[in-house]
Amino acid sequence: MPDDHGPGLPPGPVVKICGLTRAEDVRLARDLGAWALGFVFAPSPRRLTPAAARELIRAAREAPESRLPPLAIGVFGDEPAEEIALIVGEAGLDGVQLHGLAGPPAEEVRAAVGRRDDPLLIIKALPVAPDATRLDDLAAAAAAAGEEADVVLLDTKTAGRFGGSGTAFPWRLAREAAEDVPLLVAGGIGPGNVREALGESGAWGVDVSSGVELTPGIKDAGLLAGLFTEVHLARGIAPFGRHAEVEPEAGSARAGIAGARRQATTDERQEGPRR
Repeated sequence: MPDDHGPGLPPGPVVKICGLTRAEDVRLARDLGAWALGFVFAPSPRRLTPAAARELIRAAREAPESRLPPLAIGVFGDEPAEEIALIVGEAGLDGVQLHGLAGPPAEEVRAAVGRRDDPLLIIKALPVAPDATRLDDLAAAAAAAGEEADVVLLDTKTAGRFGGSGTAFPWRLAREAAEDVPLLVAGGIGPGNVREALGESGAWGVDVSSGVELTPGIKDAGLLAGLFTEVHLARGIAPFGRHAEVEPEAGSARAGIAGARRQATTDERQEGPRR
């Protein structure tokens, strides 16, 4: 799988934990080394208000000074760009995940947010059918999405439901797309199959929600810890983080977005894990 996807993005595999609703889950995902945390503003049983998300993001940023906190990503469906921009400001988000089928393009969202000194990271989600077979179509769609977004996410779409289904798509179809764009895969991924998902897809990382839950929005500490253990084994290093009983790598939880923020994080990661 790719080791590095260019300026500001850390070596893979990375983990985004999505659908968070509790401070204790946010802190655990942070301590285990999540690259990003997802807060849902689209229709979902995991949906948050901007005020609730702001409190959770504040908890995530209580990280030790030696480590940058994970990125706070807002997940949106087909909301207008102006509404997305308002929530970005109210919640204090670092980035957005455009997870709708008819939502605004990335450039429209960037323009509405209007941040220049603190650029917005954008993840563009693409739907994949659980029985998909067309490798070339998926690669072309991912390449097009990568032209407008910083990261592309492939997620399973079933029976009109896009995201949060707990259903996997054929991960091997992502391999060609993963050669050209920073790619996350989602859908039906948990501790028991995350290494398989990474190996078959060649993806830069995974986006996990229901695979580490007790109920929608309520994460299971054991499943979270198990997921990160498997991901770090896939990376070929020992697990890190407070719950793995070893010291975390400096800057491991976060990739910057652009400019100085990106370079600072990249520099920290180049130091390598501390045992």
